[in-house]
Amino acid sequence: MKKVLSLVLSLMILCLAIPAMADGLAVGTYDPATAGDVELGFGWWGNQVRDEVTKNAADFFTENYPNITFNLNAQTWNNYWALMSTYAANNDLPDVMQQDYAYIEQWVEAGDLLDLTPYVESGALDLSSMPQNIIDTGKVGDGLYAICCAVNAPAMLYNKTLTDSLDIEVPLNITWDEFADISRQIYEATGIGVIYGDGNSENPLTYYSRSLGYNALWDAEGLLADAEEMAGYYQRLIDGVKEGWLFDTDKLAGVNTADLAQYPLVYGASNDVRVWCTLAFSNQVAAYQNAATADGIELGFSTWPSSDPVASNYMKPGQFFAVTTDAENPDLAVAFLNYLLNDVQGNILLRAERGVPPCTATASAIAEEVGKADPTYPASVKYLAFVGENCSPIFPPLPSYAGTAQTEVIQYLAEECLLKGTSMTAEEAGRLAVEMIAEIAANY
Repeated sequence: MKKVLSLVLSLMILCLAIPAMADGLAVGTYDPATAGDVELGFGWWGNQVRDEVTKNAADFFTENYPNITFNLNAQTWNNYWALMSTYAANNDLPDVMQQDYAYIEQWVEAGDLLDLTPYVESGALDLSSMPQNIIDTGKVGDGLYAICCAVNAPAMLYNKTLTDSLDIEVPLNITWDEFADISRQIYEATGIGVIYGDGNSENPLTYYSRSLGYNALWDAEGLLADAEEMAGYYQRLIDGVKEGWLFDTDKLAGVNTADLAQYPLVYGASNDVRVWCTLAFSNQVAAYQNAATADGIELGFSTWPSSDPVASNYMKPGQFFAVTTDAENPDLAVAFLNYLLNDVQGNILLRAERGVPPCTATASAIAEEVGKADPTYPASVKYLAFVGENCSPIFPPLPSYAGTAQTEVIQYLAEECLLKGTSMTAEEAGRLAVEMIAEIAANY
């Protein structure tokens, strides 16, 4: 009897010694139950849906670890960065904060983010099913300061209902010539056009520059492509407008491209204000499809058009999570971060709202459940798997002058080249792009 009691006692002690996996949450090697009563700060930017699903995931963590509660701080994009900067100045940042690829380096330089390398090496932070090229996007120098929490990729979303009705097949890794040919066919048959290159976004130009063999659009000194190479991009805009299938500036003036529900891919009373595709990102397909369903439209995926699709394609980290140097219990913050990345039920609650999880095991494990609420999710996972095998490493973070260059140069030249009957030549636009951005870079 004594031996039996001794064995039972030993088993009880062993069970008590097992780390926090007892509750079934993927928290790594640290047991949150040992942290005492703690309020963990967690900040992010987003929207109402993101706020709701993130709160649900945090609440589920508390259900399993009642000693851990949360101070949740959800903001809009603009408010978020202003508020976090104030917190940083007061050494009062939340334990875990959402980060953006473009800003990680400056936050590291300010000493606000914790190097997570030791936690990965010890196994406390499990990145075993995350591709190394995605892990590397959170590195600054030799340190790992942020972890990608969602991946997406450039995705051309198109009206598959329309293309099927016209017996047109849209290939993956579509070339520019194929794209222009399909656009002409659709325009001639229906009057439905294309929006390309509008706005102040550098994304289409970056995609084009990568097709020329450059990794990025620009560096600290200016554009990587020369004037002649840049002229090739602007010639596409001028030719498309001249041929009629590309929306010109007059047409764009009457289109609300900022409101997804009114975007011409999914909204419009007549074909002359409709488009057959849009250059988006894979994490936007659910929102577009929800809007398109009202018109009975099924959307399809392809890559953005490029002369060299594999060179242009890239996997994009949607957002990042980082542990701040203000965290009072970094081990606990890392355990929560591990949960956000690897826990299946937690990610079902998150609903892949930020994008497809970067840990492939998690992305696959939640596909069936997330697919019930979002039928586009399995297709997104499949598309990203394709891009992952047909892409090049992502470009480095944007240079500090990028915002100014976008508003003062990229926007201006796009508007000029999209004017119907523009007097600007592609050669002139290419020269101006190089000269004006070099001047901005030199004086920034």
